[in-house]
Amino acid sequence: MKKIILFLMVAVSTFIYFGCSELGRIDQIDESAPAPAALKVVGITNTPGGAVIKVKVPNDKNLMGAMAVYTRNGEECKTKISKYVDTLAVEGFGNTEPRDIKVYSLGVNEKLSEPVVVTVNPLTPPVQAVKFDIAETFGGVVVKLEDNHSGADLAVGVLVDTILSDINLKPSEIKWADVTTFHTSAKSISLTRRNLAAETRIYGAFLRDRWDNHSDTIFKELTPIEEIELSKDTYTNGNLPTDYFTVAEGNESGYGIHRLWDGDLRGGFYATSHSGPMPQWFTISLGYKASISRIQKWPRNDYELYSGTAPRTIEVYGSTNPNPDGSFDESWHLIGKFEQFKPSGYGEGREVGTITDEDKDYWYNKTEFELAPSEETPDPHQPVSYLRFKVTSTFATYGTDASIGQIIIGEFTFWGQKVEN
Repeated sequence: MKKIILFLMVAVSTFIYFGCSELGRIDQIDESAPAPAALKVVGITNTPGGAVIKVKVPNDKNLMGAMAVYTRNGEECKTKISKYVDTLAVEGFGNTEPRDIKVYSLGVNEKLSEPVVVTVNPLTPPVQAVKFDIAETFGGVVVKLEDNHSGADLAVGVLVDTILSDINLKPSEIKWADVTTFHTSAKSISLTRRNLAAETRIYGAFLRDRWDNHSDTIFKELTPIEEIELSKDTYTNGNLPTDYFTVAEGNESGYGIHRLWDGDLRGGFYATSHSGPMPQWFTISLGYKASISRIQKWPRNDYELYSGTAPRTIEVYGSTNPNPDGSFDESWHLIGKFEQFKPSGYGEGREVGTITDEDKDYWYNKTEFELAPSEETPDPHQPVSYLRFKVTSTFATYGTDASIGQIIIGEFTFWGQKVEN
């Protein structure tokens, strides 16, 4: 036993001796190695608000990669790549002015080669290229964007004059307040700010990108059109012949048409049977006469995101005295044809494709159909007391010749103005 203890003491002492002795450090990085040789720029592709620089890296054992150094909005910026990549991207320029870019070889020890200076000529950046306008609408103002072909992340700022100034004043002479800021990467979209007073004011709108580049600001004198959320307590099933009801006879099941206006956005929903005909339609009697400005739609909660039984295309008709035979005759007028909007857009073949966070938020919280005059709907705001929804396709039946299909909708809310009889 004593021999074992003695052996262990000797072993520990030996370990401590060698562990504390100066054996010298083994460095992975040679700080004394020279900077790597300069790289060669072999091509430049200008892009919206930036450029892609193609390089040929030298054969140097001390090489870690390459780095571009440039100035953006007064700040020095750097882009690094490893030696296994041959392109450097510079981005975030707010205009098309030429920029000088310094390109370096980067050593493992962080030493830089002599710079190669190249000039890039950025194409028009999205913050300048995207078309936008601001206009009055029911309940507020709407900013419409189009031609965001690259899907750039943009902030849309909306301003309002706070003291009813003269539109002829210089913008710097007007006292502005922020109304809202939208964020979107949609290729085209209408962004609406509601709950604004129906009084004439000067509004402004501008775009900003994530590098704090700004577009010019549009200024307009606008008067939001008054609208209210129409009350639902008088709604009933229109119950016309040819209407499709629900699973149970007489539309009294737990998924009946009354679910469309019961205010339950979490659990309740309207559902037809799996063997329902396509297209299928239903009628809602408002119980009063109203001019409809927009229709909000909610899906079944946490269900079928841009898929399945949710309506994809809908036609909406209005009437004050529908034909009791249930036909679509002259007693009905078309007030809107809509397809479920998807901020990131559908594919070239109209497939759903990738679903973004913005798409998901719109699906569950912001889906609405705004009634606007068109060739097919020259007078969409004429008073109605009945609304008829014709679901022409669901996501499951869209683009097919399906003659049957189930339809599920969570809730409708109608906005507009009540009309005295």
